[in-house]
Amino acid sequence: MVDAMDRNPSVLNGGLDRVNPLFWVAILVAAGAIDLIQINKANHDPDYTPGDLGFDPLGLFPKDEAGRKTMLAKELRNGRLAMIAIAAFAAQEYVAGSGVVDQVPFSA
Repeated sequence: MVDAMDRNPSVLNGGLDRVNPLFWVAILVAAGAIDLIQINKANHDPDYTPGDLGFDPLGLFPKDEAGRKTMLAKELRNGRLAMIAIAAFAAQEYVAGSGVVDQVPFSA
């Protein structure tokens, strides 16, 4: 999906039209289904925490209340930082005109 300059498809770089439309439909259906599940859970469970889908296969979510609050705060901060980083990558590719991986000062 990357172009000749190793840039990923994005709003700034273009190339989103090359992504298969079935991918976009699948993403919208999956997001809609997850939202409907969460709305149903929120309406029927008074102890519902927004965003909690109950998926913790490794059992990393703490059992005590203080640990839960700390973990939720960490997850929120890391998610926000990841969104900022992805936006910065897209902006950097747009300004520099080449892929982020091509701008790394060292190679493997």
